[in-house]
Amino acid sequence: MQELKNKLERSVSDGTFMRAVCSGRFDKTVKKCVYTPANHKGSAEIAEERFMPDGKALHSFYKTDGFCETFLKISEAYKQTDIYCKDFSAVVLRSRKGALHISYGKGVQETESGKTEKNYILSPKEKYDFLVLLGIQDKNGRVYDKKQSKFRQINRFLQIVSDTLSSLPGEDLTVWDLCCGKSYLSFAVYYYFRFVLNRQIIIYCVDRKKDVIEECGGYAKQLGWNGMRFICGDIFKVLPDKTAELVLSLHACDTATDMVLAEAVRRGAKVILSSPCCQHELAGQIKCDELSFVLREPVLKQKLSAVITDALRCRLLYAGGYKVTTLEFIDPEETPKNLMIRAEKTYIPKNLRKVALSEYDAICEKLNVRPSMRRLLDETLSDLNKGDM
Repeated sequence: MQELKNKLERSVSDGTFMRAVCSGRFDKTVKKCVYTPANHKGSAEIAEERFMPDGKALHSFYKTDGFCETFLKISEAYKQTDIYCKDFSAVVLRSRKGALHISYGKGVQETESGKTEKNYILSPKEKYDFLVLLGIQDKNGRVYDKKQSKFRQINRFLQIVSDTLSSLPGEDLTVWDLCCGKSYLSFAVYYYFRFVLNRQIIIYCVDRKKDVIEECGGYAKQLGWNGMRFICGDIFKVLPDKTAELVLSLHACDTATDMVLAEAVRRGAKVILSSPCCQHELAGQIKCDELSFVLREPVLKQKLSAVITDALRCRLLYAGGYKVTTLEFIDPEETPKNLMIRAEKTYIPKNLRKVALSEYDAICEKLNVRPSMRRLLDETLSDLNKGDM
């Protein structure tokens, strides 16, 4: 912590401090705090913006002298602290029991116009061997024109992963990438944890396509990344007994997403990141007189079914004990399949989980649907159908 304090003091002193964010306050009295340089009443100070649970934002200002000590003391109440300076960046993770983990990264750069360049975890100006093997960069490290959107997608995903660090254990990590396809995200996540955060990681990449699994396994061997395991087969049959802390799934088609989510919940994963695709199941089941004006139009019926499918998945994840957020994964202009479901294991009282499951079942009954994910989690959620709340 002394090293971090020294680095931060130097950055504040020489004007290279850019931004800091404290998130995940243990007592939940504040959603997050954001700190940025500001000119206040003619003097250089640090502005604090506190975002409250009721939606209000409170503002304060700190003199630069003594700010670092005050800021680091404030950060002790938060699970995660992200610091961005021109000369370095840092992520600080804390547990309720006092465990502390600090990882350092590269600084935030400014463009010639003076605007801050997006703080990518993977810089477009650097060469990454795994991106060269995957055909995203050329041998000189230039991102191919046709792969620019894929590069942005990978960086956006790593930023989402970074946002969940406070929900993951600080020690060794086990990850599953289910229905992994060409495993772009698997390689990126492995690189991030192993070489940016300097943490030990094992990632199991599972898919039914034997040729793709063999190809990606060959890439991992070329890189010498022994922590990557590629497995061909059914996710219900080939996964190791060891539970994963982080489960990933990008564009698993239709009910394959339900299988991934259900297996992650059954195994008690700490964080689930899933981008659904091709939600067709409910379109063939849904029957509701009140919605007939929508359902008679095939295109609208498919869109409505997709939205309902993912909304029900989120409600079922909540019933399973997860805090759930939906967000846009990438720009919808690049692909319409841009929804990301982020689920983080947390304590949710049984009575609230039971209410969520009752609401879920009532909606399914009203729409005359029986989603696969509900069937797959029948046994896991059976405790919510009996006993006291």
